[in-house]
Amino acid sequence: MVGAVESFNAVYRSDDEANTWTRINDDQHQWGWTGAAVTGDPRVYGRVYLGTNGRGVQYGEPA
Repeated sequence: MVGAVESFNAVYRSDDEANTWTRINDDQHQWGWTGAAVTGDPRVYGRVYLGTNGRGVQYGEPA
């Protein structure tokens, strides 16, 4: 999800059907506007892809 949790805009993920959210970006890794293209990988648990409005596609996985 790209949006606000507790009034803080960031990129988040949920592992429990949106009951809790974990931020997956940080203040040093802002990727521009990502709200238009966000998707999870149906084949790889936890992998997310983010379109960054002209700055390429970022992807991440849980550590």
